[in-house]
Amino acid sequence: MSNIALGIDMGGTGIKLGLVDSRGNLSQTLRLSTPSRTDPEQVVNLIVENVHNLLRLTGHRSIPDIGIGCAGDVDPVKGVIRISPNLRWKQVPLKALLSRRLKSRIRVENDANVAAWAAYVVEGRRKIQNLVCITVGTGIGGGLVINGKLFRGTTGSAGEIGHMTLFPEGVPCNCGNQGCLERYIGARAMAEEARRAIESGEKTVITKLVDHDFSKITPFIIHQAAQQKDRLALHLWDEAGERLGITLAAVVNMLNPQWIVLAGGLSRAGRLLLDPLRRTILQRSFSTPAHAVKLVISRLDQDLGIVGAGLLAHEKLDM
Repeated sequence: MSNIALGIDMGGTGIKLGLVDSRGNLSQTLRLSTPSRTDPEQVVNLIVENVHNLLRLTGHRSIPDIGIGCAGDVDPVKGVIRISPNLRWKQVPLKALLSRRLKSRIRVENDANVAAWAAYVVEGRRKIQNLVCITVGTGIGGGLVINGKLFRGTTGSAGEIGHMTLFPEGVPCNCGNQGCLERYIGARAMAEEARRAIESGEKTVITKLVDHDFSKITPFIIHQAAQQKDRLALHLWDEAGERLGITLAAVVNMLNPQWIVLAGGLSRAGRLLLDPLRRTILQRSFSTPAHAVKLVISRLDQDLGIVGAGLLAHEKLDM
């Protein structure tokens, strides 16, 4: 087994590539924008082109093992993306498409699963045997490590926390359900909610921060506004933490994890998100598991997916 693998993290807005050793050390990263037209062939062409770019930059002739984390319902054995709401993909044989172009062993996994594995190996040092990893970015993903093993479930679909129902009669989701958690606290959802409030007459410094261009509203902007004690921004973060907490309280009751690891853009809000999240978990789950679980913001943050994908490429598939 080579000491270097390539990790690829595919999200709804960005694709990240990097070289990862067996301990999770990351080097030589490339960051790309996901094409606006997410045609699978177009995305595969972009990945292949940049794998070759990375090889040229590093002087490697080839990379024997490539791990890919992709948002959505993934078949990790066949390497098929059954459905990816953010990429708008259905039944895409990603492993087969890439195998035709790259002479490497390729493993495809759900992006939150690879993030969970990175959290387990690098941040928990394989000592935190039961953890849940929540990626809070464009969408909401969840990965599970149970008794020191990645838990995929019967079909590889376990951990889809972002598509648990928060409001039964809520907003339709790209996954086909309605009222999914992701439709209420993902990056897009928060921006949409801020815009609606402003258009309804809410006074907020967010308007000034984006110079009246509401398409520029992001969680980072909402975070900046909250640091200025803006009422709308503080409300949005409190609401996001509470909504995530409602879902995670059920997860705490069911799985009794040692850690819940948060990663992704929204996690950078720190206590603005953590305080209402912790409060809601304590209110809505059994006292013993609620007090036992530790909320952790990932130190790897944006690199968690790349590192996890690379680490999984080093591992046996049946781990």
